[in-house]
Amino acid sequence: MRESFTLRAPIVITLPYFFYGEAVILRSLWTAGAEIIHIRKPDATEDELDRLICELQSLGCDMSCFTLHYNTRLAETYSLGGIHLKGEELLHIDQSINKRLSFSAHSWDEVRKYADVTDYCFFSPLFDSVSKKGYKGQNLNPDTIHDELETVPYCSVVGLSGITSHNIWKVRTLGFDGAAAIGSVWGPSAKTALTPYLSETLTRFRALRIKWQGAVNGKLQLISNGDIDVAENFLAGGGRWIQLRMKDAPKEQIEEQGHEMRILCRQYGATLIVDDDPYIAKNIGAEGVHLGKNDMSPTEARKIVGDDAIIGATANTFDDIKNLSLQPIDYIGLGPYRFTTTKKNLSPILGLEGYQNIIKEMRLAGIDIPVVAIGGITVEDIPSIINTGVYGIAASGAISGADDVKQETEKFLSHIK
Repeated sequence: MRESFTLRAPIVITLPYFFYGEAVILRSLWTAGAEIIHIRKPDATEDELDRLICELQSLGCDMSCFTLHYNTRLAETYSLGGIHLKGEELLHIDQSINKRLSFSAHSWDEVRKYADVTDYCFFSPLFDSVSKKGYKGQNLNPDTIHDELETVPYCSVVGLSGITSHNIWKVRTLGFDGAAAIGSVWGPSAKTALTPYLSETLTRFRALRIKWQGAVNGKLQLISNGDIDVAENFLAGGGRWIQLRMKDAPKEQIEEQGHEMRILCRQYGATLIVDDDPYIAKNIGAEGVHLGKNDMSPTEARKIVGDDAIIGATANTFDDIKNLSLQPIDYIGLGPYRFTTTKKNLSPILGLEGYQNIIKEMRLAGIDIPVVAIGGITVEDIPSIINTGVYGIAASGAISGADDVKQETEKFLSHIK
């Protein structure tokens, strides 16, 4: 079992050059949830770096969120949180320095060589670069990557290069502990008009953050009928994804319950998804919407909720998945696993063999959308279902109907892990 830590938000790396209003935008990214920001200016003088960091300090930034590349003195002077060094430099650094240590690697041998003297490393290139033309990504074999990651027990591995809101979930399904972005945050180029550029940058970062948190949170999903007590106990037990599913309830009631659920989810850093209706999802500020087979198409829903929202869709067969793969979705709810009384008009039951066959067909077809299993699943079912290759588990009655919801949630999570 790996003992690395999982980052709660994507790491932001600065552009290699300075531009007007950069400190203001970096501060705004911090307030928008960027927990770690790398200051990487390969051609900058120490005086130029000093001015930028001094401005960040004067703007009231939490300096511990910043990691500086290749300048230990300035990192210590301004009490920055981290230092990014070359691998060989890590072997000679003063071990009494109480800062995050990171480095960059392009091979698994490099990762393993310095893993035990660092907190995390950037592994690249994953995908074709957004900011560097011609910088091609690797041929990503999920089985190979999982095997390689298991040989790096103590260092968190952060995927880098070409990561966008459309593929960031894949970074997590591959097993990486974090994702880092440059071009997909900053866009084509920094502009002289600060206000519109700030807005565009924050929108891009928000999309990355919501999708990454969804990928982290989505291993266990509670299908909720709106019961706040159940939801709170689920969250207290470690659950971090709630899908609000109030079938046949009036829109006003769903919105009222949704607002309350959203406030609760924000307190726990959890993801809230609304069933069926993208308009309600947008109105209450939920992170996304889940669409049934007879609901609005994902393409139409995307126009309503925007690129920064999570869209899930229900499937029962491989043909369903093949059709959905052409739509702008982030994950698939595949089921039912067995008979369940919590859903009307139940599709044909899949069972374990059904999941095995469909996941195999997806791999042969090159479809790598994360799959969440749903439908009458109990704790005892989890190991065998996860071994089919599904990404996560969705549950309703097995958790909400338990005598101790918090304890049952903890059991589900421990079996998933």
